[in-house]
This record gives sequence, C-alpha cells and structure tokens, in this order.
Amino acid sequence: MLALIIVAVTSASCAGAPTGGAIFSARGKGQGDPLSQPYVRIIASAPKPQASPIDIVDGFLAAAASFDDPLRTVARQYLTGEAQRTWSPFDSVTVYDQGEAKSDASRDDIQQAHVTLKGNLLGTLDTDNHYVPNDASSGNELNKGFTLVKVGGEWRISSAPPGLLLSNDDFKRAYRSFSLYYPAYHSPGLVADQVRVSINPGVGLAKALVHRLTEGPTTPLRGAVESAFGPNVDVNKVSVEGDTVVVDFTYGIVDSVQEQENKEALSAQLSWTLKPLTESRRIEVQVNGEQFPGGPFVIDPRQYENFDPDVLSGNPEAYYLQQGRLHVIDKDSGNPAVPGAGAPGTHQFTGLAISNDQLAKAAAVDKTGGIWVTGTSPGSQWQRWIEGTNLTAPSWDRYGDVWSVSRQGPRKSQVLRAHDPSRQVPVSAPDLESTDVTAFRVARDGARVAVICDDGHGQRVLVGSINRTAWAVQNLHPLVPAVEDQKIVDIAWRDADTLLVLTKTKSGLELTPWSVTQGIRSDSAKPATHIENIAAAPETAPLLAGAADGEILIWDTQKRLWTTLLKAPAATPTYPLG
Repeated sequence: MLALIIVAVTSASCAGAPTGGAIFSARGKGQGDPLSQPYVRIIASAPKPQASPIDIVDGFLAAAASFDDPLRTVARQYLTGEAQRTWSPFDSVTVYDQGEAKSDASRDDIQQAHVTLKGNLLGTLDTDNHYVPNDASSGNELNKGFTLVKVGGEWRISSAPPGLLLSNDDFKRAYRSFSLYYPAYHSPGLVADQVRVSINPGVGLAKALVHRLTEGPTTPLRGAVESAFGPNVDVNKVSVEGDTVVVDFTYGIVDSVQEQENKEALSAQLSWTLKPLTESRRIEVQVNGEQFPGGPFVIDPRQYENFDPDVLSGNPEAYYLQQGRLHVIDKDSGNPAVPGAGAPGTHQFTGLAISNDQLAKAAAVDKTGGIWVTGTSPGSQWQRWIEGTNLTAPSWDRYGDVWSVSRQGPRKSQVLRAHDPSRQVPVSAPDLESTDVTAFRVARDGARVAVICDDGHGQRVLVGSINRTAWAVQNLHPLVPAVEDQKIVDIAWRDADTLLVLTKTKSGLELTPWSVTQGIRSDSAKPATHIENIAAAPETAPLLAGAADGEILIWDTQKRLWTTLLKAPAATPTYPLG
C-alpha cells in the first residue's frame, strides 16, 4: 500500500495533520465545533525506485485517492511528462470493488507494458456530484487499461483512463453523503437532493456543502425544483461564533433575498441542508464578513420545520375501502366510515389514493372505467376526473392533481393528470410511451415519480421527476432492474428518499426498501407472504398491506411478521399521498 492512512478531524477551519509516521488519531483544535467531522486521511506516497508495472499502477491509484492532494500532484509523479499534461482527475469518478491489477510484463528488459485493472463496477459520480449506481443489466465488469513505458530506467504510466478510479473503500473515505434541499415548484416545501461532497481539509465540509447548494440541483431534479439562490452567489466562509453558525456569502446573496418569499425559501434551504452539521443551531447570514445590510439576518431552523419534504407530520391517519365506502383505520372508534365521502352507488372501486388538502379528497379506480374522486366534506359525491378503461391506480400530488396512466395497448402508455372533473391533460413521458406501465406513484414532495413498467425485457422500477414548466415526466432511470422470473407487484413511497418495492419470485414474496437518491437497497427485505398491495408513511407510521383474501395486515417490528389488523372484506389500505 503506497499511501499513509491517518485519522483526522475536518471542520470549517481544519487543523493540519503530519505527513509522516504511523497511523494515529489527529484532532483539530475545533474538536467541539459542531461543524467538525472525523475522517480518515490518506497521505500520498511518491513512486519507489525499481517498482514493477503493477506497483506503479497500484501506487498511482492510491495517490489519486488522496483528497489531501486536491490537484493530485503526487499521483502525477507516476505519469510520463505527456501523460501529466493530458490526464485529468476531474473528468469523472468511477467506483469499483474487488479490484486487481494484472500485467503482461514477463521480462525485465522490455520497454513497454500493459496493466489492466479488473473488478466489479459499482457506479459513477457525475459532474454535479450525483452518484449513479451501475445498471446491472448492462454488466458490472470493470476493465480499465494502463500503458507503461520506461523513463530513465523507471516504469511510468504513459496512458491512464480519464478521471478517478476509486475503490469502494477509498470512495467512502473521500466523499461524504449529504442531502441538499431545494424548494418544490411554487410550493412552501422542500425536495431532498442527495450529493457526495469531497473532503478537502483546506476548505471544510460545511463550506463545500453550502457552495454545492448554491450551484443548484443535480441533473435528475433539474426542471422539477427551484432554488432561492441567485446566479451570482458563493460562500466565503462558514464558522462558529458561540451558539451561532455564521455563513459568509458574496454580495449576490443580497439580491437573492429581496423578496420576502424568496428569503424564507433560502432560509429553509440553508437550515435544512446544514442541519447534519449545525445540530439545529441558529444560522447568521453575513455578506463579505459584514452584517447583512439593513440589520442581522438570523435563521432559526425551528421556523422552517413545515418545509419538511416528507409533507406528512405526526401520526397520519390511514384509510381503506370496504364495499366501496371510505373508512378511517381507527380501532378505538370502530374504524368509522368517512361521513363526507359519497356513497359508491354502482361503482366497484379499487386502488385508493388520498390527497393531503385541508379538506382531503379520495380517488379510486372504478372497475368499469375511470378515476373517480370524492371529497370528505358533507355532501360530497363521486365525480369522474379521468376517463378510460385500462388505468393504473390513481396517485395524488401535493398540488391537488390526481395522476394515472392509460394503458392503450401492448407497450403503449399515456400519462394523464387532472386537477378537477372538467378535463384530463396528457403529460409528456417519452420513456414510458413504449412500455407497459402497471403502477405510477408521485412522491409526497411532488417532484419525483416511481413507475413499474416493462419494455419487453422484464418488469423494472424507474424513478424520475416532474418538470412542471414543460409538463413532462423526465430523467427516468432504473432503480430496480429487471430480473428473470421476477414480478414487481407494488410500490409505495415511505419518505422523501425511500421507496418500498414488493416483488414476487420463485422463492416467494418480499418487501424491500430502496434509497431513491442513492439507488441502492437501504435495508434488509421483509418477508411478504400473501400480501398484494402496500401502504407506507414517514416517521413511526406502521407499514400496512392488503392481502389477497381481503384482510388488512400490519407489520410487527418486534416479531418481524405481518399480523391481521382488519379482517375481510376490507381492502386497499393507504396513507395520504401514498
């Protein structure tokens, strides 16, 4: 291992660590600073004399993984003069596991050698610091080649793959995962956008995080969210003064908060983004080291809790259908029918969805056709909002629109939305038009969507976003890949980041949480036995499921099994905006 690894602490003003010696713990004088974060530090080592081609490549990879050397000056010592000029560590980041370098050099007297780095490709970090897991359906083999030549009798790399090649361990050491927060489109709420922030001891995590926030959302959310930060804003410094975190911006911040509504949105963005580092302390915004013009600009994070991207708070009520009537799950009150919801009449409703308006509305699919909606206020009646005979279960967004997909033929789908019964509006979704869509769920934040679809190569789950300016479902990419003999039965949003996926294979049913922002399984799978639909909500709300026999089940976290909550003929449990 041609690198020295030490443990240090990074903060807004990080103390330096020695560059030699054994592995040890180094602590900066800001140890009690809430912006301090411990990290493992890698000090790069220069090439050793008479090193073999494999040693040179291993040393280059280790030196390139050192974030203490942002320009990779030590790593460049492993390159020839021409390669030093052409290789750029900033082009991309490729993450791999179980990597091994192999060389074709068989004799000491040869003047050129080739080394291949093989391993399992895990993912890439794109140019806006968004981690993109590898799509296993396209293969997961890493195969990167290096060419080496003799320079003054020593092996040096004359051709190296562009960007950084980081083992999974090095990637975890060099980058921290944080959520940025951006205002939902024309809504007093936030949308989480996860990025990987590189550790740079000369900058500090807090400053790097705020700087990344000012640059705007990552590609998957562009067009789906807004930002209160104007185009000419950057951060000078982040520091702690007593019980206040001081964020010093360039003058562009003054123009960004001229309107009170924008000032509130920016305050919410900043307080939610810095929450992991500031421990909810007050935040003061300064301008070029001076007090904000017109008086102190101090943010109390507690005032922006209502911007929660999960939307629901406390213990939300769950609903279900029984013989077409809407009921609340409330064992203490006998699970009463909702008095305002209209009687079903001749309708046969399935696929229940509940909005989160002050006066909530229910939407359901009528087996004979259409998406029908009723209010929960007295006198409400069922009205058809979306027409069609082959529609997916409805999904509400935070803006009061109901969504569904019309399946118009084999691998022919059209996304539809409606805000009232007057008309339904087709929404552009080019990536779905030639697929069979069986589920379409808008996240509670109103920005993301999750879709079960099949393009002829098996069912998979895609996630994307809604561009409300162009009215398009965009940036769709795989979350759960297609697997042979796998059926994806249902999906449900648990919180702003977690999508629950119910799958059926030859071995049975299982329910798996997936992190949408990271693209990975976020927890172990739960056995699912005979359930056929699922309902979830944030915080401590229990998982619910509808069984094939008409029962409603609840997940017992202690016993790790499903138990009966309501006996048949209850059906389709759901939480608001689920």
